[in-house]
Amino acid sequence: MSEKLHKTGAETKNDVRNLKTRCYYTDYVNHMIRFYLSSPQSLQTEGKRGADISNWIAVQDVWHRLRSDDKEVLETIFGLHHRVPEAVRIYCEKTGADPYKIWVLITKTCSTIAKKRGLV
Repeated sequence: MSEKLHKTGAETKNDVRNLKTRCYYTDYVNHMIRFYLSSPQSLQTEGKRGADISNWIAVQDVWHRLRSDDKEVLETIFGLHHRVPEAVRIYCEKTGADPYKIWVLITKTCSTIAKKRGLV
């Protein structure tokens, strides 16, 4: 994992709370990411709606541009079958990562996916 994600001591709890402010597209993009991670190699289009296909393609495009260590962090968090804040807390406790930096990564990634999908 990237050193950039470990605690520096400079961030405050208020910084983390500010990053956790939810946008209207947050739940939808989280669903899109989990859907993508369920089959990241290829999308079986049979029986899928056009929106599902567009969602998968948007996430794939953004995902391929992420650094491998960032992908690993996000895959772990979104694979924990918890709500994202709880998954971030669990991940940070296990790894010693800085929650502020994890939330920055999640927020930027979700925002980029939302823009790619045309939600913003």
